[in-house]
Amino acid sequence: MTDLYLSISDQPDTVLDAIAASMDDRAKDPAMQEICAAYMGKLPKPGARVLEVGCGNGASTESLLRSISPAHLTAVDPAEGFLARARARFADRSNLCFAIGDAVNTQQPDAMFDVVVAHTVYSHLPDPRAALAEAFRVLKPGGTLAIFDGDYATNSVALFDGDPLQTAMTATQRNLIHDPYIMRRLPRMMVDAGFADPATAAHGFVQTRDPAYMQSLIARGVAAAAKAGDCGTDLSEALVAEAARRAANRSFYGAILFISAITTKPI
Repeated sequence: MTDLYLSISDQPDTVLDAIAASMDDRAKDPAMQEICAAYMGKLPKPGARVLEVGCGNGASTESLLRSISPAHLTAVDPAEGFLARARARFADRSNLCFAIGDAVNTQQPDAMFDVVVAHTVYSHLPDPRAALAEAFRVLKPGGTLAIFDGDYATNSVALFDGDPLQTAMTATQRNLIHDPYIMRRLPRMMVDAGFADPATAAHGFVQTRDPAYMQSLIARGVAAAAKAGDCGTDLSEALVAEAARRAANRSFYGAILFISAITTKPI
């Protein structure tokens, strides 16, 4: 599958703006805030030294700060455009550092962090095993790794069998997600990487009344499909319009199953 995020550092500001807006839409949804509080609330707090991998524009960083009050948080991302947005967002915070880095090469020292968090990152990685090895390297013995991502094969906006709007979700999976099944294989990967057996939890996410995030996901997915030549612009625009119609008349339904996996590096 293609995945826009595999070339995120090369994307123009217009693309980063659209993704950043989608990140904000998801982060401010009350259901997602409850989900983040639930899984982040299980992390060590307060006073931990934290590394966030793939921080984007800082929307997930806000959730981390609310949940665990770290002594210091370092956040890395491969896209300088996202880092600039995150730095502006937290210009008044002195205990945050935003730097270039990615899940496989965080550019951080060995055994530096008490906690490593990757929020909706692993579904975009071509080499999750290398990312787990990097997390193991930068964690202190006894440190905690938390990975949160979608089981994106479950994504649905269908109201009935054969609902044509579901093709928009198929386009999203094809063009915006590298591996929609990663969270199903990740627990075994964590153990193979040397971590303890992870504690996993399922977090159902549904949007009906105010589906801003799901609409933005559809819009970005079908736009990427049209750009890739998978469909014409007429079809991509029609799918966006149908999602908007359903949102306006309160018939929209969108659901994603998210999974959290939390483990520790042995002492």
